[in-house]
Amino acid sequence: MALSSNCWKYLVLTFNVLFAMSAVVLFGASGFLLYRLFVYRHFIGVNVEYPAVLLLMMAIITCSIAWIGWRTAKSMHQIHVIMAGILIMLVVVIEFACFVWAMVVWDNIEIDIKTTMTSYFMDTMDIKEANTDTIRWDRLHVKFQCCGVSGPGDYSSLGHVPFSCCGQGPLDSIQKPYVADCTTLFQRGCGNPLHEYAKQQLLLVAMVALVASVLQSTGIFCTFFLAHAIREKRRASIRNSTIAREATFAAPDDSLLASPSAPAPTLPKY
Repeated sequence: MALSSNCWKYLVLTFNVLFAMSAVVLFGASGFLLYRLFVYRHFIGVNVEYPAVLLLMMAIITCSIAWIGWRTAKSMHQIHVIMAGILIMLVVVIEFACFVWAMVVWDNIEIDIKTTMTSYFMDTMDIKEANTDTIRWDRLHVKFQCCGVSGPGDYSSLGHVPFSCCGQGPLDSIQKPYVADCTTLFQRGCGNPLHEYAKQQLLLVAMVALVASVLQSTGIFCTFFLAHAIREKRRASIRNSTIAREATFAAPDDSLLASPSAPAPTLPKY
């Protein structure tokens, strides 16, 4: 038995509540992942962050569309409900495109990170005193327990390695930011650890976008089924009105025959 228009209405209203809640979750997840990529933007490049940025924007737009879908479902206007369904479809398509984009970046991120890190490392090497750039490298060394891009050999031209390559943490300009020897020196470079870190974050972005697009796609079916139910209800209403009107005009008027005061028919006079 087909569901009535009221049943589809309440299903769509429930979906829009869940749609708004998913937007809040999506906003938090994409914002968190964007932050984890943003803090290393100087090493991995800003193009790696774009899928997370798009996902964050879609979370904001989804909240607005959920409100529109709620209003259209309550109004029960077919054209408005169809427009809301089209907007939900666009959101789902863009989120799925975000998933594809994140996977493409994930597949090509190794080349991008090595190029960006090498360029940034060479720019930092030209600076003789400690500044914001050297502190960023110090924090990266301590975080991933690494040194340079490929290893401590990257600092061979300077004749010393940063103190952070010993795992002691970044130092300010008052102290000595660089020392000649370390008791324990990180031997691995930061290229591979940062590459694995960025791939993990991008994979999470892709999975969040995929799950969001799959779950939110159910609203497309509910919305268009509601539009179909509204149309069928309108057709049934028009059909019932037409039948009632035809029955009214087709029924014979026997009121004159049944009335006792009706005059008897007479022959015409000539």
